[in-house]
Amino acid sequence: MKYGCLFIIALFGCVDATRAYEFNPPADAGVIDVKRDHGAKGDGVTDDTEAIRAAIKEGIERGRYTKMGFVYFPRGTYLVSGPLESRISSHGWSGGWRCGMILIGQDRDQSIIKLKDNAPGYGDASKPKWLIATGSESDKRTKKQDKPLLGGGNRAFRHYILNLTVDVGQGNPGAIGIDFVVSNRGGVEDVTIKAPANSGHVGLNLQRWWPGPGLIKRVRIEGFDHAMKVGHWQYGMTFEHIELTSQRKAAIVNDKNVLAIRGLVSHNDGPVIVARDWGSTIALLDSKLTGSGKMAIHNKGQMLLRNVQTTGYDTALIEQPRRQKPKQVNGDAGMITEHATTLRQLGTKRDTSLNLPIKETPEYHSADLSQWISGAPAEGNDATESLQAAIDSGKPIVYLPNGSYNVTKTIIIRGGVKKIIGLHASLQPKKGTTVDPLIRFEGGSSKSVTLEYLRLHGKVVHDSAKALAIRHCDFRGYENTARGSGDMFFDDTIGKPIRILHPQNVWGRQVNCEFGDDPLIENHGGNLWILGYKTEGQMICIKGVGGNTEVFGALLYPLRKVKPHVPMFSFDGGSASLNYRLNGQDYPIHVQADEGKLKLMRKQVPGRGAGLTVIGNKTP
Repeated sequence: MKYGCLFIIALFGCVDATRAYEFNPPADAGVIDVKRDHGAKGDGVTDDTEAIRAAIKEGIERGRYTKMGFVYFPRGTYLVSGPLESRISSHGWSGGWRCGMILIGQDRDQSIIKLKDNAPGYGDASKPKWLIATGSESDKRTKKQDKPLLGGGNRAFRHYILNLTVDVGQGNPGAIGIDFVVSNRGGVEDVTIKAPANSGHVGLNLQRWWPGPGLIKRVRIEGFDHAMKVGHWQYGMTFEHIELTSQRKAAIVNDKNVLAIRGLVSHNDGPVIVARDWGSTIALLDSKLTGSGKMAIHNKGQMLLRNVQTTGYDTALIEQPRRQKPKQVNGDAGMITEHATTLRQLGTKRDTSLNLPIKETPEYHSADLSQWISGAPAEGNDATESLQAAIDSGKPIVYLPNGSYNVTKTIIIRGGVKKIIGLHASLQPKKGTTVDPLIRFEGGSSKSVTLEYLRLHGKVVHDSAKALAIRHCDFRGYENTARGSGDMFFDDTIGKPIRILHPQNVWGRQVNCEFGDDPLIENHGGNLWILGYKTEGQMICIKGVGGNTEVFGALLYPLRKVKPHVPMFSFDGGSASLNYRLNGQDYPIHVQADEGKLKLMRKQVPGRGAGLTVIGNKTP
């Protein structure tokens, strides 16, 4: 493993991890209602385990990749006595594990999945057992004599747990709230995971092969021995607006994974982060750590801290890099204003990251179904006219029911629409036709528009001064026009190339780009900020031509030998700061820049050591 890291700390303010909204889908949206469709009671008394398992199986078997069903939990307490897993059986291909499990509640605080008190199998913390688990598909076939597969791997595509509470109940010290493995896109969002006193082992477990990339956003974890445990060198996870409270041991434990974290709020009488392996790579931004004890953070790996406040600890940070003596970092009353180690600068005197302004991703929710309109056709699957008519209707929410839809010409986003939600619908050009772009955003009366839970088999073009957000989506290319100066947001996406062709502000959280010969991301004069970035393949990961580029928590993964002339990053003018780790094959050139402004740079890493990079490439 090769590394490049930046380490900076300063004072800031935090954002709350909680946010309330009601999810109330239309009857024809294709959502699987655990009460209506499978007989779950949600009364806190009846055992709903088998009903929920049946709903999960139905959702997975609908498509897994393109039209997996949302499993919906109306308000209620759903009592369960055993694991809820992304499996269709306990044997056969892949041990029954499948991708595409989506659980969503009506109300974060009132849609509750609760483990029975003193449930069998959950009484021993040395033998932890999960309540909810996602899994990965694989090519291995199991026989009766084989041991069951545990669901780890890199085919755990598009798993989501959304807008609900997971409660592990009393008397279950071995319980894991959610054991999560995800690949390329997926996440846990607007979720509370809680354990009563002396119950619960780990709230969110990410230790199976291979966690990430995925997005954990607006999650609160109460109690447990540990809030989160993360393992394995491949790949990386992104966290934003996380609240951790009352963990009995360390809140977050990381071995070798890449963690990009922003907006962590912790209230704990013990360490918040223990990075216990030299392979750990963590970027922690805009966070507030309140508690007591010897230290807030114990770091044996590589860590970037920026805008972090600690209160109540004897020592804010203890570093113990590989083969080096421990280093203790104190600040005034627990405040570290700035600290840098192993800093390498080229072309600038700056010893900090760019510190670009950060905006929250715009979202729009409404439980008022009079504001919703379907974009599905009355018959067949050609949605060209029906989807455009729905967008032009003036309704703020346009939905595509769970399914697959064709179009024969570009869909224009305009008027008063605020959100287009796909309920995991797929939208593609009709066979034999060319639709380029698939979607053009022209703006309208709304300040912003959000695209959610869509699989877009085509390009999105931004042609407006208004803001556009793409959340939990696949797409095949993005670019902006000279008129497309509005803010752009990518949350939990699979898509490339991303081409910022004209000055524009762009924010990305968990951006996954894979394969291709062209640069995966191009920034021509824009301001690009990314928290959590994963690549796969042997191409330029980011190309900058002017503008500003700032990346935190990137995991760059060339599968094969990279051609001698291909750099990892290429800049011609502008400025950049990069926080990344490289796995697998090395790039012969890490950063290539305009000669005379910033010389060619390749960070030499002895063995499996680590390094740190800040790039400043100012054009006069």
